Amino acid sequence: MQDLGKLALRTYFGNSLERYAEAVLIFLVLLTVLPFVRLALSRRLHRLEPHQSPTALELTIGLLDHTTRIFILAVSAYVALKTLELPPRADHVIDLLITIAFWIQAALWGMQAARFIIARRVGTRAGAEHLPTTAILRFVSILLVWALAVLMLLANLGVNITALVTSLGIGGVAFALAIQNVLGDILASLAIAWDKPFGLGDELRFGDVIGTVEHIGIKSTRLRSINGEQIIISNSQLLTLQIRNFGRAREERTTLTLTLAFDTAPDTLQDFPALVERAVHNLPAARFDHCVLLGLGGSGFDFEVSFFDTNPGKTPLNELRQQFTMRLLAELHAAGIAFAAAGSPVLSRVHPAAANPGTNAGAPA
Repeated sequence: MQDLGKLALRTYFGNSLERYAEAVLIFLVLLTVLPFVRLALSRRLHRLEPHQSPTALELTIGLLDHTTRIFILAVSAYVALKTLELPPRADHVIDLLITIAFWIQAALWGMQAARFIIARRVGTRAGAEHLPTTAILRFVSILLVWALAVLMLLANLGVNITALVTSLGIGGVAFALAIQNVLGDILASLAIAWDKPFGLGDELRFGDVIGTVEHIGIKSTRLRSINGEQIIISNSQLLTLQIRNFGRAREERTTLTLTLAFDTAPDTLQDFPALVERAVHNLPAARFDHCVLLGLGGSGFDFEVSFFDTNPGKTPLNELRQQFTMRLLAELHAAGIAFAAAGSPVLSRVHPAAANPGTNAGAPA
């Protein structure tokens, strides 16, 4: 036992065997405990049901899941080696290695945070993850994260990065001036991906152009017009226009003017709004707004009819107007009201004798 005690106290490279054993034990404990701590925290966060800050919780889970085993190994080795008396040169090398490991892990955390933010901002619409603008935005964010991590690593290693940053800035300005038109379209595409003023399948109207978005590219956006031709417009030009997006309309309103003839009976005029409301309620995706008598028009009593398409994505407004017209015709036929022979939609009362000419066939002339 005395020989073992002397052997443990014997010094090798400035440290006793006992201190080496303690360093190895610390390394093994940390190498075992840290992964379990990461796993336990991740599982506990997965079990939580947050009500105030789900975004921060999901981001924390993502960062924990992207903490590499190499970084845990580096931290464990660093803490264990720091318990030993090492030569200044070896101690400096260890500091350099842990600094490199930390900034690589920081870059990986930054990449995960950038992906998470972009995914949250872009959303879960069909095809959004595969848009070229989304890929460009993800690439630029990852490039910026790694550039920042490399610069911080060089600064921590004692490298003077001032001249490097200045050179990169001057070169970047010269390059941007050379391709400013293309760069403007690319930045506009990134703005579209980030701000999401429209998406694939949305129906847009700007100026005298009406079309459905088919493709959002890096330099241009393509639409399919209602006439069938493809419209291509640069992203930078598109963002300068006032765009009306019908693809995200929750409801679409339509207003019609119906005219009843001057010889329409007063009771028919009074019952006409209820008749129109009944026709709208029979539609599958419509909400009645109003039917009011505006006054006397050039050819009869003018009624303003207004209703909403409550599901424009499923039932287009033109199709709903057609359904309303057919329902209204059915209601008018049931009430004995028909369109007049001339004029724009003028309605007149059908006389019983005209509706049933056979009933007076035997009457004297």
